[in-house]
Amino acid sequence: MTRRKPNYLKCIVIVHGKSEKQICNYIKSKLRFHMEIIGKEKGQKSIQINGLQSLFNKDKRLSTFNDFITYFSDVEIEGKKNKIASYFKIFVIMDTDDCSDEQRKKYISKELFKGHWAYDYIVPIFNSPDLENTMVKAGIKFEKKGDERKKEYIKIFPTDKKYMKNESVELSSFAKNLSIIKETNMEYFINYCIQNSY
Repeated sequence: MTRRKPNYLKCIVIVHGKSEKQICNYIKSKLRFHMEIIGKEKGQKSIQINGLQSLFNKDKRLSTFNDFITYFSDVEIEGKKNKIASYFKIFVIMDTDDCSDEQRKKYISKELFKGHWAYDYIVPIFNSPDLENTMVKAGIKFEKKGDERKKEYIKIFPTDKKYMKNESVELSSFAKNLSIIKETNMEYFINYCIQNSY
């Protein structure tokens, strides 16, 4: 009889807002994937690139290694007590239209996180200028325009039983469509979830 591997936390995702949170919830549900999603007021308010340093330095879950492993006790620690398993990631999914060009470059290059204990685990995911633009280019069909589109994510990426009968997004095809869009690297996040959902 083979022993089942402990279900360690595979990643944390810090989301810009409600739409990103819905996509992450969909992936988590569809793949039964062990991830933690962090949003401002559960995604109701947005986190912006210019607020990330403050989040990483002041949020009790992220500010120090010891606080982090205390809060996320299901993260796998390798060997010595000061190293998280190499597969573990902290994804940050952000729009780039609400910050300066310099901040955008520092975010995408990861320079923004230099000096933080979690630097090696942080993966900046960007949507330029924003998530809606990325979704349209990836072939996601919206019925509405502008801000009204935000209400459609629950139907397109369903986690609510009343929308489960809808034809939902197939994640591998979605990632493939994203991979040819130069204004995003979101396919990396989706492929990571697919590959680590065991």
